[in-house]
Amino acid sequence: MSSTVLQLGNVSAAGTAAVPAAKLEPLVIPVRYVARGDVVHATSTALSTDVVQVRSVVLPHTGSAIDVKLFFPGAGVVSQHAVVSQAMGDQFRATFTDCDEFSRQRLYALLYGREVGTQRSQRFHTYLKAIVREPGRTKAAAFVSNLSRTGAFVRLETLPARGRVVEIDLEFPGEAVHESVNAFVVHVAPGRGIGVQFIGATEAFTSRLDEYLARLSH
Repeated sequence: MSSTVLQLGNVSAAGTAAVPAAKLEPLVIPVRYVARGDVVHATSTALSTDVVQVRSVVLPHTGSAIDVKLFFPGAGVVSQHAVVSQAMGDQFRATFTDCDEFSRQRLYALLYGREVGTQRSQRFHTYLKAIVREPGRTKAAAFVSNLSRTGAFVRLETLPARGRVVEIDLEFPGEAVHESVNAFVVHVAPGRGIGVQFIGATEAFTSRLDEYLARLSH
């Protein structure tokens, strides 16, 4: 299956200049990848026209082939075949294997803001009850005060350290069963809470999150 670029407007590849050499740029957007039949929802930490860097709970093996979907806020989805080229702690890099010049042009345009005014997922103020579980510690009651498709700000008393992976149970309105997601602590605000990046979401969690965010956007 060839790479595809979906819902990204009408930009012609004809007459475009060559894309400059690839450079990884910090960028956090939702990522969905399929490795050996397993579907994983995660988030990126950096992107170039040739490589995506992803933070994930479970890392695919170096050298393995994966199918990647990159979700650009307000600009649609870019799909690519890739090979895992490097693993680094809780992150990996995947090199695109079938990115033609047109696709590289579109990625370049997205990266440098010619089609998207901002690359950050829209954030919403909210109040969702939550439970935070950290390995080696008892679960803690918390609440989410700020939420996006890629992460959240979670208020709680005992704060996990930056770099820790926690499990968060979210109580969405009208749902009897809590939805759980693994999250990476990217920021600690003493006396307030933690900023987390979602790195191990299930299909059910992602679907419920999208529904809730759509309601908040109206």
